[in-house]
Amino acid sequence: MGTTTILREVTPLSPENCFIYISRIKSEFTYPIHFHPEFELNFIENGKGVKRIVGDSMEEIDDVELVLITGENLEHVWINGNCTNDTIQEITIQFHGDLFANVLLKNQFRTIREMFEKAAHGLAFPVETARKIKPLLVGLGSAED
Repeated sequence: MGTTTILREVTPLSPENCFIYISRIKSEFTYPIHFHPEFELNFIENGKGVKRIVGDSMEEIDDVELVLITGENLEHVWINGNCTNDTIQEITIQFHGDLFANVLLKNQFRTIREMFEKAAHGLAFPVETARKIKPLLVGLGSAED
């Protein structure tokens, strides 16, 4: 019986940055199962059949997905699985877990705080939500330039 090595990713996020934004078109997922202390929002389009593994959960995704991971050091990976598309769009945003620490303590942000708590084990948003947020994510990348 083999064992799987889980990589500790050192993200390019510096203490001076609020977040990093990475957008790419890919034909396959090659990054190994990994973990990092930073929070991560991951958007995938054209990925029907890709297999997502977050912690002890494994699912085949639809064409579009949006996942938030706030669990410090929660293992995660996306692998091609049954996906045959060679133009998979992936947008990854990584940010420090304490970025919103003070504001999340306020009453008006209770629901967002609860969402972050649920995402400690990984939180997949409905496909409709992923589709609606895509223009905002793409726009965020344009603002980075």
